[in-house]
Amino acid sequence: MVTLLTIQVLSILATALTNLLGILAFATDHWSIVIYDIAKLRSHTTWIVVENMTNMSLQIINGTDDRNLTQIFSFNNKKLENIAFGIKNDTTLFQTHKGIFRQCNYLSENIRQHLKISKCRVLKVANNQYDDNIHGMNNPGRELIRLHNVAAACAILIVLLLCACTLIGVTVGILNGVVLATMTIGIIYLVTTMFSVCLLAIMHTILKSERKQSHCFALEILTDDLCTSRIIQSSYSFILGCSLIIFCFITSILWLSLQEKQRKFAQH
Repeated sequence: MVTLLTIQVLSILATALTNLLGILAFATDHWSIVIYDIAKLRSHTTWIVVENMTNMSLQIINGTDDRNLTQIFSFNNKKLENIAFGIKNDTTLFQTHKGIFRQCNYLSENIRQHLKISKCRVLKVANNQYDDNIHGMNNPGRELIRLHNVAAACAILIVLLLCACTLIGVTVGILNGVVLATMTIGIIYLVTTMFSVCLLAIMHTILKSERKQSHCFALEILTDDLCTSRIIQSSYSFILGCSLIIFCFITSILWLSLQEKQRKFAQH
């Protein structure tokens, strides 16, 4: 028979692991990766900026330099992360990763200084007069702005609930043995599980919607022809999100079991 002390220890361990998963999922904020099919970009490329890893200097390659272009376009995806492609109409393309709150690129500091962009930028989640003049990285389309806002609200609420559960559960539920507090923590973790499911569903919807869009954004709005070269992949925050849902549910069961044990212990 499982003792009261055993369930207390398991509850604390499950709480710690759940909090760790929540911190990793929202701190890394790495839900999707935007890359480009270089084979489709080649005919549109006018210049390429690449950093020489030997002397850390920038090399700007003209689109007519077939020899260097062939060498660069033969790079694997890892090497292409640190390259910016100049396209006609002053459009610049580079690989990025995006989350709930921000979007970041993989470019080196020298290339970012040359392009006059930052490593990360906060996603714009409101319509204004500059919506069609994007100077930075991808912004959510107008139809996805509300989903991004809801996802951000869910993420903030989940973090607050996890912090509250840890504080109240350990100090009141376990140290002071308050049965009502322990039961409340179990219910709150169930609520957190529900919000985590909603968050994961929203991010999956955003990912699917972005893949289906007939237009996309980089430093400027892309044409439909160039947009077909854009590939959006899911990233590891989806795995962390799924793990968070599972651990939230397990933690909820443990806390509810703990309150039952505490209730029986108090009756003896």
